[in-house]
Amino acid sequence: MAARLPSLLLLVLPATLAGQSTSDRAAFDRLRDSLAAVQDTATLRTLQQGLHDRRDPAGRVELALVVLRRAELQADADAGDARDALRNVVKRSPDWPVAWHLLAQAEIRRAAWERADSVALGNRIGTGSLERALESERRALDADARYLPAALGLADLALGLRDTALYVPARDALRRADRAQADPPAALLLARGRLERATDEPDSALEAFRRAATGADSGVSAIARLEQARTALAAGAGGGERLYYAEAATTDTDVVAAYRADLAPIAADSDLSRFDRLSGVDRRAWLERFWSDRDHAALRTDGERLREHYRRLLYARRHFALTVSRRFYGQLDAYRSGSDEVDDRGVIYVRHGAPGTRLKPFVFGLMPNETWRYGQADGDLLFHFSAGYDSNGGGDLYDYRLVESVLDLRGAADAPDDQLLLSRETLSPLYGRMLHWGPNGAARARARERGIGRASIDYGTTTDSYELEFNRRLAAYGDVIGIGTRQGVPLAQFVFAVGAAETTPTPANGGVSYAVRARVALLDDTQHAVAHTDTTLMFRVDRALARGQYLIGRVELPAPVGHFAWRAAIEQGPDAGLVLPTDSVTVRSAGPALSLSDLALGIRAASARWAAAPADTVLLTPFSLFLAGSQVELYYEVAGAQAGAAYRHEIGVFRAGREGGLEGRPEVTLRVDEAAQADVIRAHRTLQLARLKPGAYVVEVRVTAPDGTADVRRRAIRVIKPEH
Repeated sequence: MAARLPSLLLLVLPATLAGQSTSDRAAFDRLRDSLAAVQDTATLRTLQQGLHDRRDPAGRVELALVVLRRAELQADADAGDARDALRNVVKRSPDWPVAWHLLAQAEIRRAAWERADSVALGNRIGTGSLERALESERRALDADARYLPAALGLADLALGLRDTALYVPARDALRRADRAQADPPAALLLARGRLERATDEPDSALEAFRRAATGADSGVSAIARLEQARTALAAGAGGGERLYYAEAATTDTDVVAAYRADLAPIAADSDLSRFDRLSGVDRRAWLERFWSDRDHAALRTDGERLREHYRRLLYARRHFALTVSRRFYGQLDAYRSGSDEVDDRGVIYVRHGAPGTRLKPFVFGLMPNETWRYGQADGDLLFHFSAGYDSNGGGDLYDYRLVESVLDLRGAADAPDDQLLLSRETLSPLYGRMLHWGPNGAARARARERGIGRASIDYGTTTDSYELEFNRRLAAYGDVIGIGTRQGVPLAQFVFAVGAAETTPTPANGGVSYAVRARVALLDDTQHAVAHTDTTLMFRVDRALARGQYLIGRVELPAPVGHFAWRAAIEQGPDAGLVLPTDSVTVRSAGPALSLSDLALGIRAASARWAAAPADTVLLTPFSLFLAGSQVELYYEVAGAQAGAAYRHEIGVFRAGREGGLEGRPEVTLRVDEAAQADVIRAHRTLQLARLKPGAYVVEVRVTAPDGTADVRRRAIRVIKPEH
């Protein structure tokens, strides 16, 4: 093949080619395809020498194509010969789009060579060559707006450089390319859609993707349908979820890779491994569960988390894009994402969304920096980001990195302590203590602040969230109690209380009503929701709630047997609510082995009522606080009992010790031996708290069968002083 190539070239490209017609460009394409089969650089060198004296435009393009192939094979590694040859062509024939496009390819090859040089200094190695390549592609489109390779190259370069200033000119060029032809190729429409989306034109992007998806090119149409879904989801437009899941069963490997790439910023390695093993409808079903689990864990409605994910991806790529080609790390970098697309702000944003508080203070001596705080029910997350560089490692003014403490921000050693610490004082009183306390107290505060930063990074970079937010905070309480059955299925009882603060009553039938929305989810170890509900309860009362009064309600969740985390949110009115801290509940089986349920405590003045059986009412309170001297009703169930057999019930109230232990003898004891009336024992007891002083206690119930088998359950309470 190599020996016959020179004569083949003479047949394909006569010297009289003008280089402007479609047939001329096809001839260049055939030449390039022929050269792609050549692996012998010596043959290419001989051919280059033979073409060196050609002075016609076509001959110079032939020469440039040969030199480009030599560059691809590392014989002209820096593409210097190719760039020189092509610059000569465009200088003499600036209206040749193919020459401009090939010059762009030479610049891209040059950029790859520059970036491969491990000893070259700087964070933007190769960027200048790519910017010149982009300009060459633009010149190619100026010469002929219908030239598809230049349009696709321009879009790829603009998006790849991640410089938002380049997006609008590139988009406008592709709009002209689209208008210039009656039937634009699907690949052009796909590229245009991506630029429309990058410039925050979702409607135009959706239309471009729709046109690309209906084209004859099946490879382009498949990825165009996914791009259409991505854009609709990010914009909150209708149909995004349907499009997303409809394409998920595809056999197109490029589309499957795109789905995986979208999951990678938040999915665990085990999730991605599972995704890789699935195909067709199984992959689609897995994706549906992946996103529905996140909806339920965040107490959201179906589809919210998926839409939010694509909104975050688009926002992060637009606002936190990495415009560097290299990332050097130093000892103060607390996290190494490995991302070449977004900086550490983008990593956190995609995982957790917009922060509740975002500080960007100016402090003399500091490099650009930010601090983000997320207020979450399970504890705040605090992230410090620093741009710039110092003697401890690499960095860049446009590459924000996570650090553990404000003391690690680039330039902190040169910044005035008072300005540095007081710039964050609104986030936590720790910063004032770090500045004003004595040496020992300040050292403890600094260690605490660093520990919070380290824990936030560890948690924040391995999880994702979409916490509900409310403009007004309800005074609300809740608990989940694993007790009871419904048609043989165990129940988890969510009982809650809503105080008067921030509630909004609605006049109704001579009184007022309150609509309270309760969202509850039980999650297993994989964060899969084994049970969930989203329901609204109506409360009608004579008059609006006063201080100290509560609406108390109950919601049943049929649940499997096991130990689960639970999450819940309570809402009242248009924008008032509260997300409760995550807690846990154990749901016991209904037999046949001996099994003791959760302990239900209640007081008549502040409890929901539940009919455990006909004519058997149980009080359930969401509170763990009880007044000293009061009387508390205790209820529990024992499953797996044998009718007629005697069971021992031992009840004790112990003072809570340190680290969760119990102190000595119980403060209150009760022992009962009684025969079971059925296979489920429904036990009602009364606890007298008159002897208890204010403090923390644990109520313990032990039930022992005649054969000595036993089960034990505990519940923590606090006893407080009565109000006078």
